[in-house]
Amino acid sequence: MSKKLLCLTLSMVLVAGLAFSIVGCAPEEELAEEATWPVWDLRDGDYRGHFDDREHNVSVQISLENEEIVDVSLRWQQYDGVVYDTEDPEIPEGYDLFTEEQVIGIAEQHETALEYLIGAQGKEEIVERLEHMEGNPGGTPLEEAIEPADVDGFTGATIRSSKLGSAVRDAFNRGLYR
Repeated sequence: MSKKLLCLTLSMVLVAGLAFSIVGCAPEEELAEEATWPVWDLRDGDYRGHFDDREHNVSVQISLENEEIVDVSLRWQQYDGVVYDTEDPEIPEGYDLFTEEQVIGIAEQHETALEYLIGAQGKEEIVERLEHMEGNPGGTPLEEAIEPADVDGFTGATIRSSKLGSAVRDAFNRGLYR
């Protein structure tokens, strides 16, 4: 390695180290005040997001006007080989865990959980409603919105509402779709 290249490399390392040390000197309070999470640009239009954990896939679409959620749709929902749809569920032959009626009921619950977001305005309220979707929504306004049905106690459908929340967060993190 030539002396010139070595000096250039060392200079770059020193400059990078100095930059990191300067950033690291700022008091934590200042950094916390400057941070604005989530960093979403809530422009009018449609947002699409997805959640996937191999067995459970959820795709959503969210429509915004003036930073308010005005429409939502569950574009796709699949769990363990079953496509949960309120009009045309796809159940593999020989699948006997749920009846078609139960699959439709679970799909309706997830649509209702997603519809709970309609009317949320601004980052703060959207995040608050998404927090209701995470974990067990018992005792939150989401539980009342879903109106748990008989299928809920058996399947834990409301608990999986956190996957919807993840798909919504993904949509806003990705930015405007159209």
